[in-house]
Amino acid sequence: MTLIVIGKEWDKKGCFSADHLSASQLNLSPSLWFMKYCVWDAKQRKKIPPSVSMFFGSVIGGAVQDIIQHKLSVDEVMEGKKNG
Repeated sequence: MTLIVIGKEWDKKGCFSADHLSASQLNLSPSLWFMKYCVWDAKQRKKIPPSVSMFFGSVIGGAVQDIIQHKLSVDEVMEGKKNG
């Protein structure tokens, strides 16, 4: 028995292979989440203006990544790393 493919949202390349889950996704209704992450592609999602939460989440995520990747202290992130 073969399943009928209804549309591209069922191609197992979109939401079913997601490798990222953000806090903003958890606050979406199931229908809106499905539309954004299963029906739309990344190019379509990028056209949506970011919310304030998404903006600050990105800024904080970048700072934490720098701390881990470059072994920085919080002071070095806030004030800049001193050379030497």
